[in-house]
Formats: sequence, C-alpha cells, structure tokens
Amino acid sequence: MNKLDKIGAIASMVCAFHCTVMPFAVVVLPILSLSLFVSETFEWVFLSASLLLGITSLCFGYKKHKSFKAFPILASGLALIVIGRIMHQHAIHQKEMHIDLYNIILFSGGILVALSHKINSLLCNTCTKCNIK
Repeated sequence: MNKLDKIGAIASMVCAFHCTVMPFAVVVLPILSLSLFVSETFEWVFLSASLLLGITSLCFGYKKHKSFKAFPILASGLALIVIGRIMHQHAIHQKEMHIDLYNIILFSGGILVALSHKINSLLCNTCTKCNIK
C-alpha cells in the first residue's frame, strides 16, 4: 500500500469513527475544552480534505494501473458522507435528531472511502504494466 493510500485509508477510518462517536462526544468535549471538533467548519474541512486526498491518491494510482475500479467506490462513499452531513444539518434546523440513520450513512461513507483506497492500493500492487510496487 503506497503512503498516500495508507494516509487516505487511515483518514477515512478516522472519519467513520469520528462520525460514530460524535453524538456522544458532544456532551463530553465542551467539558474538556475541545469544542473545535464539534463545529460544522471542522466537519466540512475534514470532508474536503478527504475528497482531495482520495482523488489525488486514486489519480496517482490510475497512472500506474489504468483502472477506474476504485473511483465509483470513492464517489459513493463521499456522496454518502455529504448526504449524511446534509441530513444532520436538516435535522438540526427541524429540531429533530435522527442520530442512528445519519450516523449509519456517515459511517458507511467513511468505510467506502477507506475501501476505495484499499482497492487502489491492491490494483497498484498487482499492476503488471510496470515495475512499480
């Protein structure tokens, strides 16, 4: 697994974990003075970084293996994350919380993004068109 894919996979797993734990952490983080991680800005910056890292990693991988197999998985994962974030924002404005549904969607999106990095790495490692491993 190349370094960019490792970083992308780790970031995606951290994102999935962050999305799962955040409803519980909202209560604890202000007590620990770590409310930065609860802000919408942090969420969107993290999502943007995941998007940039994912696309960059898959584009470099594509140069090696010439396969688009990981791109739809990355796109699906990022779409799920965006849908989950929008659902969460809508629930806040409606004063209702559907924590289970949007967390499942966010977690699934993070797993798909990590999976796209893993698939890209496997494609790079099994590439017979070049000697780069």
